[in-house]
Amino acid sequence: DAKTTQPDSVESTEEETVHLPCSHATISGNEYIHWYRQVPLQSPEYVIHGLQQNTSNSMAFLAIASDRKSSTLILPRVSLRDAAVYHCILRVARCDRQGCTCAISA
Repeated sequence: DAKTTQPDSVESTEEETVHLPCSHATISGNEYIHWYRQVPLQSPEYVIHGLQQNTSNSMAFLAIASDRKSSTLILPRVSLRDAAVYHCILRVARCDRQGCTCAISA
């Protein structure tokens, strides 16, 4: 099983860009890197995922190292509503005759 490691906490002021690193040195070729955030007393919420290339959406930017052994979640202009626990996890892609997909639900 691949494992991920993250810092215990990161502090920021509002309107600052935050970089959250994640190490996954034992990642396999078909595992996607997923980020979720969890606000106290709520279920985890999907943020972003990627396989090999950097990717972005309206919430975040995911920078993936060329060897895929680490990644960084970049949150631009954070505010108090972004305060949460952010989880980095690896999930295996599901493949069938139509190709490979990776579920993004928690």
